[in-house]
Amino acid sequence: MKKIKIFSFLFGLALLASCNFLDESSPNDIAAEDAITDGASAEAAVLGLYSAMQQPGYYGETYLLASGGHTDDAVTGGYQSLSLDQLGSRAVTGANIITEDLWIAVYRVIANANYLLEGLSEVDDLDTAAKNHLEGQARAIRALAHFDLLRYFGEHWDNNSQFGIPLIQSVQGISERPGRSTVAATYQFITDELNKAAGLLDASQKDIQFINTNTVNALLARVYLYRKDLSKAAEYATKVIDSGDFSLLDAATYTDVFNTRLSSESIFELAFDNQNRSGYNGATYSRDDAIRSELSYMAAQDLAVFFTSRPGDVRADLLNFDPAENDATIIPDGRTQKYRGEESRDNSAYIIRFAEMYLIRAEARGRNSGLVDLNLIRTQRGLAELSAADVPNDAVYLQAILDERRAEFNFEGHRYFDLARTRQVNAVLGIENFRSIMPIPNRELTANEALQQNPGYVN
Repeated sequence: MKKIKIFSFLFGLALLASCNFLDESSPNDIAAEDAITDGASAEAAVLGLYSAMQQPGYYGETYLLASGGHTDDAVTGGYQSLSLDQLGSRAVTGANIITEDLWIAVYRVIANANYLLEGLSEVDDLDTAAKNHLEGQARAIRALAHFDLLRYFGEHWDNNSQFGIPLIQSVQGISERPGRSTVAATYQFITDELNKAAGLLDASQKDIQFINTNTVNALLARVYLYRKDLSKAAEYATKVIDSGDFSLLDAATYTDVFNTRLSSESIFELAFDNQNRSGYNGATYSRDDAIRSELSYMAAQDLAVFFTSRPGDVRADLLNFDPAENDATIIPDGRTQKYRGEESRDNSAYIIRFAEMYLIRAEARGRNSGLVDLNLIRTQRGLAELSAADVPNDAVYLQAILDERRAEFNFEGHRYFDLARTRQVNAVLGIENFRSIMPIPNRELTANEALQQNPGYVN
């Protein structure tokens, strides 16, 4: 991803413009779209979108930190932070700096995409196919950003809810104060954008560090699963599975998913390098000699107990609960080793992996025809197949799916959302159901009176 680092400065004007509907003081004097004057600057602007996604407030740190630190997979480390403590105790307020940073960073990506989409109309030295491919990437990234915000801040499990998120579909003036869209309207925008992107992208482009048709199909499978459109979720997961571009690693080589960049199981990943690094105390940092005070959060004993009930599961090998290695003090908690690194902190952020497509299809098809997909993942990870008798009803089958997703995707940003979309945060985490999503940051409520706080939150 070095190209992204080199060229991202060319898109700095859009980063400066940021999200004007969120912050009245955001500089809006520079017309960021003026930076896109030709094909070269348009291509640099697209690279800038990926760079913006790598920022600490988004996939560089905060996205995984907020979702992982709020679940039964993790406990707070020793790094001192009130906002981090709120995540660890599952008592986040609207004053939380971590979720505020997330809101700002993701809407910044959306703002950048909007500037690019407007600027592309003025570019006349690229052929139609090249412009379409750039537009397709921008639309898909804009859709992904809206979806991530919906999962964090909107009632994504309820298509009838009024508590979606603000949809930002164009460059915003400093005086604009958009309110929240409904969940249904938010989902519709996201799927419309992804379907438009699919029709624009060059199908021959397969680099997994960039948005391509496989990425879009995988995102559609994920979004439709959340939306409870199960037939479409299965349809788009099947498109990715049948593409022939990916393969599952077996039990002997599974750890290569995280030890080898751009593995055969990766559909879309954001790679960091020595100069373009992930956050020091974030989810993507677990130096072997790190002590507890250096870590934002650690693997919880609950996760260790979970894996003891799954003998032979090779995914347990990516957790380290050795107290001699985990801290200078006696503590019961461990570390994930999915993101091992020294000072370089050059681990990838894994946005979508191939295993997710099988688990989406397994869930979408139900126990009568989905069990084969669930068992494929289990056997590739060292476990025995489940029989029909092992999953005698839909509730037991869903729990088997969620268990498999927990084993497969711990510390990758799925657990919190899986519990929320299946309405289990109270039963599993012991918190009120309104905490299935985060509060809208107080700063944004103050800046925009059109925004309404999520039910249950008072500050």
